[in-house]
Amino acid sequence: MKLKWNRMSFVLAFVMGLLVLATFIFGQVYFLDPIKAQADLVAQQVNEQTRLKAEYPPEQTLLDDYRQKYEETWGFLPEGEKVNQQLVILEQTAAEENVIVQQIARVGEPQPIEGLDESYMKSTYAVEMTSNTAGNMQRLVERLEGLDRIWNIYSFGFEKLAEESFSGTFTFELFYYVAGSEETQ
Repeated sequence: MKLKWNRMSFVLAFVMGLLVLATFIFGQVYFLDPIKAQADLVAQQVNEQTRLKAEYPPEQTLLDDYRQKYEETWGFLPEGEKVNQQLVILEQTAAEENVIVQQIARVGEPQPIEGLDESYMKSTYAVEMTSNTAGNMQRLVERLEGLDRIWNIYSFGFEKLAEESFSGTFTFELFYYVAGSEETQ
């Protein structure tokens, strides 16, 4: 069978060719281009995540860093009251400043700190002391405020007893963190 090409055959072949071309373009625009765009987006996300993973250390390294930073600041706000260590430091510092500590007394029960959750507590103590000069007691208070652990000295007073004898008192708060159960020393 031999195909005769006439005007109708050419038009029909041309329309069929246009239909195939239109199907190809339609498929490209509505099916393949969105898939390519989505693949490009996924590839970009993978590259970004790979870059972030390379920039940040693994979780164990981060955990070790957080633990080290916690241990460095533990002295500021330790877990548990740990007041005995602070009283020893108070006695040593007083001896260095030629101040005699007469009495240390807890003023009240430990209290939660306002504005924070109940894991953060404070204890209040009163100290009575004597010295040959008022300057020794003032230096003692200044040195205590400069310690690593948070000391809040909110009242300080002294009076002259004799020519070279002064008596003084100060009240301070120690702050600490209470984990699941309260440790008291």
